[in-house]
Amino acid sequence: MLKVACFSLAPLYQDIVLGGSQTILNHIIFGLKKHGFLVRVFSPATNNSSNAFIGDVKIESILKLKDSFPSPFEVPLFDINQLGETVNEISNWADRIYLHGDGWILRKDFEHNQIISSIHDLIYQEAITSVYELPSNKIIVPSQYLYDTIRGSLSEEKFNAKNLTIIENCITNYSINAKSNESKNLTLLFPHRPDPRKGLNIAIEIAIEFSKMNHWNKVILKVPKFNEIYDKDAKNSSKYDEDLYEEFINNDGILLFHDWIPSNKMAEYYSSGDITLCPGNFIESFGLVPLESVANLTPVLCSSVGSLRNYKNISGIEIIPYADVKEFVRKGELLLKNKNKVIEGKEQILKKFSLDKMIEKYISAITSPNKETNENVSFEYKLEFNNETYYLAPWCSIENTKIYHDYYGWMDKFEDQIKISAKNKIIIKNNLLKEAVKERILIQQS
Repeated sequence: MLKVACFSLAPLYQDIVLGGSQTILNHIIFGLKKHGFLVRVFSPATNNSSNAFIGDVKIESILKLKDSFPSPFEVPLFDINQLGETVNEISNWADRIYLHGDGWILRKDFEHNQIISSIHDLIYQEAITSVYELPSNKIIVPSQYLYDTIRGSLSEEKFNAKNLTIIENCITNYSINAKSNESKNLTLLFPHRPDPRKGLNIAIEIAIEFSKMNHWNKVILKVPKFNEIYDKDAKNSSKYDEDLYEEFINNDGILLFHDWIPSNKMAEYYSSGDITLCPGNFIESFGLVPLESVANLTPVLCSSVGSLRNYKNISGIEIIPYADVKEFVRKGELLLKNKNKVIEGKEQILKKFSLDKMIEKYISAITSPNKETNENVSFEYKLEFNNETYYLAPWCSIENTKIYHDYYGWMDKFEDQIKISAKNKIIIKNNLLKEAVKERILIQQS
């Protein structure tokens, strides 16, 4: 019976789940317990989770770390020393160390353990350091997008020293009941944590354009409130553009801020909306919201950013160039008129993103972390020039005539200069090739 110590740098709570990452951790803990593993879970010490549980697993909030981001290790040296002593006791107990979201920079604490780390984004410095420098027996990523991004970012030698595997997240937050919404209002959902990169101001712009159509009595935009007790990310803020707000209100719009929705109420929440908005430029490595929304029969409008681009073939989800408000509204109208698409999308999602599949793969990764997984990169578009092969970087997309770069935004210099042929070949003016490589729009791979 394997003993698994699970570490989270984010604070954990019994009844409050802040973001998709913590939802997945709960599933992993339940799944490991169900299959006979001995599981303990550790998180930073807080004042709010001293006697909390995930199922029957106690959350041991004993790690002497900051309970906020960024820089959770920014604590006094004597706390780091105490942390090392605590971790040494845990590592002596455990057969496996599972680092959820990783970011654990004190790797020597686990030098005698087999380490399985999961990476949920490449936004925070701690996660980037983990991927680039720190040892793990197995690295789990949740999407083809993140796998390709890591492959495209590292040298072949460094990438081959890693043991990466793709385990897509599961979707369990859905209702089996039929959806009925006879309201004469249009309800737009913005079910995101209050990171400005999630696109609240763009969501208000979209709501304004829907309001101006005069098809509904009211357009309601529902947004979770910033919760200073539980939300520990310094980048988060519920501030919005006052001028946009005034324009929305003047067009009979309602901006409805509500409390954070408990995980067990999310299916009901999604079902209350007509459209879910994901309009930001945050680089999602998976993106639970679009899938959970469609699983509850509410269609979704997403920016063509990060892993959200992977959802282009899921019915009920429309992928739109970042900040193209008019196109968001146009695609939204089409989704509202075609209710069958979201029904098809729900079937696709529940088949592809099942809990059983995810847990089976996690069990395999934790049981045999040194086993190599033969994953394939998915570089879709390529250019062959002077006996060299170039690929469109996975963090870039061609939107009509323009290039969008997940890290740099719109690359105006390359407008109408890079195109894709019918056979997925890249066409670029020769004098821009060097510049495209410099800007990491095009990459070379062996």
